[in-house]
Amino acid sequence: MTVYLGIFLAVVILLQMAIGHLIRELGFSFPISIALMCLPLGIGVFLLQIVYYEQYYPDWEVALGAKLRLKYMYLLTFFEFVAVYICFFVF
Repeated sequence: MTVYLGIFLAVVILLQMAIGHLIRELGFSFPISIALMCLPLGIGVFLLQIVYYEQYYPDWEVALGAKLRLKYMYLLTFFEFVAVYICFFVF
């Protein structure tokens, strides 16, 4: 069980690093991207969506690059939940 927990933590850390990189590519400052990266399982992405995008773009008329990066973040969050399921319920 300890090995699976270690694998789970490594997967979550790598996926969170990828999400932090995508947040940085969206144009946010380094401290904000690090702070949002430290919130696992989509909490940081949810806060980014609620606090920034819902306030400044109520009709979601953002650039295509930003939409794609947000979709990549949602996919990475989905993979984090898949890792939770596999590590805690399959093994």
